[in-house]
Amino acid sequence: MKNILFLVLLCSCIFGIAQVSDFGKNKKVGKVLHLKDADIYYEIYGEGEPLFLLHGNGGSIDAFTKEIPELSKYFKIIAMDTRAQGKSTDTSTEPLTYIKFADDVKALADELKLKKINILGWSDGGNTAIEFAIKYPKKINKIITSGANVFPNGVGESEVENMKKDAAKMKAENKPEREIRLLQLMIDEPKITTEQLNEIKAKVFVLAGENDLILRSHTEYIAKEIPNSKLKIYKGASHGVPIERAEELNKDVTEFLKK
Repeated sequence: MKNILFLVLLCSCIFGIAQVSDFGKNKKVGKVLHLKDADIYYEIYGEGEPLFLLHGNGGSIDAFTKEIPELSKYFKIIAMDTRAQGKSTDTSTEPLTYIKFADDVKALADELKLKKINILGWSDGGNTAIEFAIKYPKKINKIITSGANVFPNGVGESEVENMKKDAAKMKAENKPEREIRLLQLMIDEPKITTEQLNEIKAKVFVLAGENDLILRSHTEYIAKEIPNSKLKIYKGASHGVPIERAEELNKDVTEFLKK
């Protein structure tokens, strides 16, 4: 339960930071991709090799307020609100999945006529990045994940049980369906196998905080099973590496993509 509360507090922190910028609500650059069951909101900054920024569960573009100004100096940044989050809508009735999120990334890349992309994904965004690499290997160049997991117990079995209790309580209290579906997503997903990780051809940089809510053993497992991947643990950092270590992260991402 304490980890879920941490996520709520983290999102509040992100919102507070975002108030000093227009990222995520920039009317001059904001656009919408209309899909059959969702409208995907996105913003583009800079020029160069395309880099998609994918936020965490319940977040939005403004999660990368500290990254966009620096990274857009070197890359074409495509920051998008994942379906059912931020300004993006969702009218689907089936359970949310990271594969579906990856399909949305593919749809936006196709709309922008991008043959190959890079992805920086934080938390759930990292899960989506890995699913994208598995399903669309010819469309991906490099991936950076921060605090990603490839199966629910990556946060620990007890935490998954707590999330199940929270979901049941939310349903009993008739909380918004959107919030329940996003929590259920973390309970059920992802379902990425070792064999799938072994088959990833993209170059992957696996990141996490020393005190991340994702178990250290799980982060190390991901890096170990993805061929030729790179691993870094940010000392003293929590799950919020993009906030707590933005300057260092920007440097690491730039160097990794430019190699």
